[in-house]
Amino acid sequence: MPTDRLRETWARDEPVFNAWLVLDGAAAASVVAAAGFDTVTLDLQHGASSLEEAAHVVAGVEPHATPLARPRWNDPGEIMRLLDVGARGIVCPMVGSPAEAERLVAACRYPPAGARSYGPVRGAFGAGADHVRLGEAETLVFAMIETAEGLKNVDDIAATPGVDGLYVGPADLSLALGLSSFADFEDAALLEALDAVVHAGRRHGIVPGVHAPSPERSARMVERGFRFVSPAVDADLLGSSGTAALAATRSLLEQD
Repeated sequence: MPTDRLRETWARDEPVFNAWLVLDGAAAASVVAAAGFDTVTLDLQHGASSLEEAAHVVAGVEPHATPLARPRWNDPGEIMRLLDVGARGIVCPMVGSPAEAERLVAACRYPPAGARSYGPVRGAFGAGADHVRLGEAETLVFAMIETAEGLKNVDDIAATPGVDGLYVGPADLSLALGLSSFADFEDAALLEALDAVVHAGRRHGIVPGVHAPSPERSARMVERGFRFVSPAVDADLLGSSGTAALAATRSLLEQD
């Protein structure tokens, strides 16, 4: 799915559903993408894939869904490389201030809007000026809100020119806020923080997103106002399906 179709979905105030990849390998990524998700995000920060594998994973995703990537950090070189090998957007971790948001945007945008160096490998939208023009329109930039500083500055981060959306990492945000719970979507303090992100996104006309890896949690987050949600992680899908298949087999044998 091209990112213009994602933008059209958001313009209708409808949710985009994302799968999260922590396992390595293009084959598994392709299977997950083919399930029907709108986007699939390759996690280089905490996942098993390396930067060197990113091009293969992105290629496996692209026939089925829009490939996005989370770099290990707000590193311009790594961000530019991920875009050059075909990622259509960046979900950047630990953005805590407007200055950090500006650094992220600069790595994703060509001059004069940013500082991205020209040199697409397989992520080209054409050649020369055509690629630059279409690349600017297509590339998505999400700043992750997962620190106390980021939450405090969420309105200014959302107002940063070139940022397309915010994306909450509830685990790190729970730790940063000193909550006794951990990524608990029933915790009143976490829900208050999540609402603050939604309101900031709405105020500035950008997309509020959240990592909510279960169908139930993601559905509740959509109802709460989030429009970019991740109901599934590849490792969880593999584990839960394996557990269910084994339990069903044993249950059938017990009936005989």
